Amino acid sequence: MPDEPSSPSRPPAQTVDPKSILFSLPTISDDLPELEQVQGRPEPDVLILHEDDWTQLEFFAKERLAEIERMLREFKPFEAANRAGAAWKKPFVRKISRQPVVRGSKVPERLANLVGSKVAVAPIVMSAPSVGGRVKNGFTIPLGGNVTLYGCEDNTGIPVLGASLGRDPVDHNLVEAFARLNATEGLILVDWRQQLVLTGVEADGNIGAWQP
Repeated sequence: MPDEPSSPSRPPAQTVDPKSILFSLPTISDDLPELEQVQGRPEPDVLILHEDDWTQLEFFAKERLAEIERMLREFKPFEAANRAGAAWKKPFVRKISRQPVVRGSKVPERLANLVGSKVAVAPIVMSAPSVGGRVKNGFTIPLGGNVTLYGCEDNTGIPVLGASLGRDPVDHNLVEAFARLNATEGLILVDWRQQLVLTGVEADGNIGAWQP
């Protein structure tokens, strides 16, 4: 009888030291939004975020500037100590006490009017290539040029208002939206990865910024 074909051998199992695993981002948020199951195929133009990108760029009420500055002062030496080339040994976990960024009802519609846009469907947050959900009570406000505002509502207003920059974004669209939201709602814009806060618009029209 002919010899039976041998089953393919599996490669030997390997172990990895957890300390050797590097992270692609220097900081991540401790809180994620409540998600709902996505029904059917997502809309072709829906904003899809990886969970690590949640609120990497976000707005706060200007009353929280001192608190944000303290966090960035803590983050700066941590980020430097954990940098490993283009990656990080571990990320700085931001623990934010969520308070209304803007108070009131129908806030997304109000903000959309301020920036000359309309409210669109809630974003989808992914934790893996096939695992995720739609942000409950969420919304997006497209600004054009692959720039989108996003967030979620509750009974006080909106506790989260973030910004997403897609591929080849028109950065000016975000700067212009910031200027309007700062002037009308008193909002500041924090870029956690760049350790940068846009604080307002100066009398000469330049954007005021702060870094630790």
